[in-house]
Amino acid sequence: MALHLRAGRPHDHHKDGNETQAEATAQDTGRRTSPGRVGLGVCPTQGLGSRAARRPRRGVGTTSASRVPRPGAFMPATCSRKIFIHCRGQPPRTHVGSKRPKRSRIRRCHTRVPGWTHEKRMGSSIKEGLRPVLSRLDQDADLLEEEEAARLPVTSLEEFLLEGDKQPSPSQGSFFYIGGTNGASIISNYCESKGWQRTQDSRCEDYKLKWCEIKCRDNYCSFREGQQLLFQLPNNKLLTTKIGLLSALREHSRTLSKARLLPSTQAKVLKMEEFFPETYRLDIRDERQAFFTLFDETQIWICKPTASNQGKGIFLIRSQEEAAALQAKTQSIEDDPIYRKMPFRAPQARVVQRYVQNPLLLDGKKFDVRSYLLIACAAPYMVFFGHGYARLTLSLYDLHSSDLGGHLTNQFMQKKSPLYMLLKEGTVWSMEHLNRYINDKFRKSKGLPRDWVFTTFTKRMQQIMVHCFLAVKSKLECKLGYFDLIGCDFLIDENFKVWLLEMNSNPALHTNCEVLKEVIPGVVMETLDLALETCQKSLHCQKMLPLLSQRRFVLLYNGETTDLWQRIGGCSRPLARLPPTTPPRSTCEAASSALSSARAPADRSSARKPGPSRGTPTCTSRKSRLPDSGRGSVAESEPSVCSGSPEGCRDAAREPSPGPSEEEREEEQRSTSHRGS
Repeated sequence: MALHLRAGRPHDHHKDGNETQAEATAQDTGRRTSPGRVGLGVCPTQGLGSRAARRPRRGVGTTSASRVPRPGAFMPATCSRKIFIHCRGQPPRTHVGSKRPKRSRIRRCHTRVPGWTHEKRMGSSIKEGLRPVLSRLDQDADLLEEEEAARLPVTSLEEFLLEGDKQPSPSQGSFFYIGGTNGASIISNYCESKGWQRTQDSRCEDYKLKWCEIKCRDNYCSFREGQQLLFQLPNNKLLTTKIGLLSALREHSRTLSKARLLPSTQAKVLKMEEFFPETYRLDIRDERQAFFTLFDETQIWICKPTASNQGKGIFLIRSQEEAAALQAKTQSIEDDPIYRKMPFRAPQARVVQRYVQNPLLLDGKKFDVRSYLLIACAAPYMVFFGHGYARLTLSLYDLHSSDLGGHLTNQFMQKKSPLYMLLKEGTVWSMEHLNRYINDKFRKSKGLPRDWVFTTFTKRMQQIMVHCFLAVKSKLECKLGYFDLIGCDFLIDENFKVWLLEMNSNPALHTNCEVLKEVIPGVVMETLDLALETCQKSLHCQKMLPLLSQRRFVLLYNGETTDLWQRIGGCSRPLARLPPTTPPRSTCEAASSALSSARAPADRSSARKPGPSRGTPTCTSRKSRLPDSGRGSVAESEPSVCSGSPEGCRDAAREPSPGPSEEEREEEQRSTSHRGS
């Protein structure tokens, strides 16, 4: 903020001293000065503005030997020493003498200059009349100096505050940035329809939306909470890496086993082994030894890097020779001194997972289902489920085939086939197509309910997604404006059991097939609509439901009703969050929330949390907290921890945190260097 002065410096202050003196003498030619006015005429500070008035030490009306009357006055020839001229409008002084004159404040004029023999002493009446004027000038100059000194720091502080609180105008900040090509055209069309402009500057901080395929630390450091939308949660690797998901589910299972659940409740809680294939980490010695001990050639295992996608680095383990080669390789990596000193240079950590050998086949081809977990808002959490599509292989399924194209269904692997361009439309089915096929082929023979895909199967996928989200909810970094779209891959075996294979960050948004052209744009646009609406409602402390932009996505988790939030400055904020190892907990929460809260000792802040009533607590199931918007079925989540008994609730709240063991924490720290982004 510029500092505006009341009066500026005279426009001729850049002229040299001789030119200014000549002009001043010419202007006063013909004006005779009476003897009584010599050396005491009108004070040069008058009429020069505040700048000149604030410099009272410039020889105004002084009787010092080095001071002279104002320019234009009569100059006697008997002047006994060299003098200097201080002209109107000329702040600099030219010192002719060898020694710089001593500055002094404005003093009461004695009107006598040595060497001026013709000058007469002023009368007492003149002296008395001028003293109040000069005194007032002296006081004004002091006040102006003090006022200026006091105003400068205040002005700087105001400038700082205004700069920090400055809100972008409608013409400013209406930019969006897209990093990468995945779904770029769909996102760009959506943003341009909002009147936003695309920027190619990845360092631009004045944006409305930033959608990047690869996470960058700088994006999160410069993020303006509540003012911007940023795709991908900073630590979504808790879900989207193989090791992260495995560790989260294991810890959640330990928490469930420690929680005091009613028998009827315990039966409804998902168990990890019911939906997640048996998995071992190869970067942990004990797990690695356990796997190689139990391995036999009757089972096929699949080995995956923790943070890769598109089928990269995946291979099958069928024989003892292949298992022995894998064991030797992992052991050599662990023993390598280079990797010990620089673990970040080591290859990605890997997991081995039991291969589902009896998948359900569609016309003899293996398939899986891609669905979407949308975290539209992180403060409070608003989590949705979205249908995707079915992915099929080009070749017929053969368990003993060494061709990975018959085992991995993603498009990246299928494109390697020379027949892909001819048969690519058959590699992707819509969910409606899948539902019709299962109705026709398996409903009667397997005794399935009608529309099994949109009833039982959908409900199961939603239950698994909620379970996984609750396993990491207390550890995710949440800020208002963060949102994420996660691709979840499910496999159905021939017994119609549903398995979660993995979760992927930055899911493929390409539209190279007709089915994808129908599905992907709707998923992306509704994702952005929900992210915008939930962010604005949270920012303005409005109720989330109903959501006008909700069309095909189904609400799974509403943090506005299940989590305790406090509003600060118009923004949603969670109550004081503890470190991830001791997340906040609330008593008498539905099973999923109570299970998450059981990871830590009872939070002291929970004692201050106002309950719904002071009477007997009534614990409702998670199902009641997942309102059905009428746009699709809502996942029946995990049941309540307690019902009716306050003592039971308190006992559940006092349950100590099982948490990971010290050895597991050490292994986790050691393995972080192997994980991808």
